[in-house]
Amino acid sequence: MKIYMTEQRKQLLTFLKEHRDVQYSIEDIAEQLCTGSNISVSAVYRNMNKLVEEGSVARFAREGSRKFLYQYIDKDCCEHLHLKCNKCGHIFHMEDGFMEIVLLTAVKNKFVIDKKKSILYGLCESCK
Repeated sequence: MKIYMTEQRKQLLTFLKEHRDVQYSIEDIAEQLCTGSNISVSAVYRNMNKLVEEGSVARFAREGSRKFLYQYIDKDCCEHLHLKCNKCGHIFHMEDGFMEIVLLTAVKNKFVIDKKKSILYGLCESCK
């Protein structure tokens, strides 16, 4: 299936790539992009669903809410576990050594971790 790349989708992808370590709600994205741009809120919704289907963007349930958060996913994200700061929202790739310990522990318990959807919550160095 050929992916049709509209100007609006290009703007959306560019924004998400530039902020790849942050998860945004649709409202946050629309607020950032719709002011002074030719992209509409409805275009953000429509394109975001397509980007999730294509695998360029991951959708996460917002903790304690019925809303979703979205984040650009590149090849590197699929190979790491993630850490998310509860205060600033920044997302980090887990250090390889610690990640291997977690993955080996999961294997010993006959459990497979979906790296793309893995998130451990806490406070980053700047926020603690």
